[in-house]
Formats: sequence, structure tokens, C-alpha cells
Amino acid sequence: MGITVDLAKNPAGEWIGSVSGPDGGIVDAPLMQISVDGNAVRFKMGIAHDSFEGKLSDDGSVMSGTATSDEGAAPFNLKRSGVANVKLPPSSTPLSKDFEGAWAGTLEVPGKQLRAILKLTRGSGGVAVGTLISLDEGGQEYPITTITQKDKQVEFEIRLIRAKYAGTLDASGAQIAGEYTQGGLTLPLVFKRPATEAQRQ
Repeated sequence: MGITVDLAKNPAGEWIGSVSGPDGGIVDAPLMQISVDGNAVRFKMGIAHDSFEGKLSDDGSVMSGTATSDEGAAPFNLKRSGVANVKLPPSSTPLSKDFEGAWAGTLEVPGKQLRAILKLTRGSGGVAVGTLISLDEGGQEYPITTITQKDKQVEFEIRLIRAKYAGTLDASGAQIAGEYTQGGLTLPLVFKRPATEAQRQ
């Protein structure tokens, strides 16, 4: 599997990065938990137990090490090809309390159903932070790249799996109805608050 990794420091001196993988259709997915200690480098793509741990060669031309996921471990080898071109996603907008909490939905894909939990919270400064959990894929958690809310409408993107969603909160505040797009398919997806969540509203 071919991947392209870009690493750089932002104006604050913090490490930032993005990854693209043409074989998996990944385009500019942000890297997470980047750490650099001498020649040792570690970063994650955001999926549960994935990690990349490697070392930079003495001449700075090659980074090699081990990539680990739930499926096991495999060696990786990255060769320097030019200057860094980190492409970070747009920032998320503030999230209102109307959308905050856990939402449950079921995606009707050809031949099966996939249950999902959408978790939306307000991070620093009230900015939206979220995770999509696929219950029928072993509880796999996917960090949401960007969340945009405007009035009763919300949109989000998960670059790691090329997924997007756009929905509208109904008048009762208990349901978000919209469409989920991934891999060329666009399907209806309704998120509802679990009964315990709805009772708290």
C-alpha cells in the first residue's frame, strides 16, 4: 500500500501532518498524536489502535519502522521526496447545545444494516468535536475531521474513510435527518437521540 506523509511544524512550533493513500482513497487525512524525539518519530491516523513508529536515517532521506493496527503489524518505509506540503482540513465551527450528545442511527447499505453512534461535543471555545462509531464493525471509532453547523443544519467530513454527512435537526430536537455519502454511494441516514438522552433535553 502506497502512502504519502507530510510532516512540518506550524508557526507555534507544533508538529502537524497529513497522509494520503491512493490505494485506499485517502486524501489529506490529518495525522494525530505526532511526536518527534531525536530521530524517533511516532504518529497515528486516528483509528483505534493504529500507530506508526519509526526512525529517520542519519542522512535524513528515509524514515522506516513498523505500522501497527488491529490486524497486526507490518514494516513501512518512507523516502523523502521534497518539501512538506501539509494540507490541514478547515476548522470546525462552534457547536450549539442542541446538537451536543450521542445520536444513534442505522445505515441501510445493499445487503445489510450498519448501526452507528454519532458523538458530538463542544471542545475548546465551544468548537465542535466528534466521533462516529460503527457498532457492526467491532465498535470502530472514526474521528470526524471537520464539523460545520449553521442554525439547524450540520455537516461533517471524515477524510480517513472519504465519508460526508449533511443533516437537519427537526423541531423537537430529537432527530437529525440527512444523507451520508461514502465510496460513490449516497444514502439516507437519520440519527436519533437514545431514549435516556432525549429525556434529559
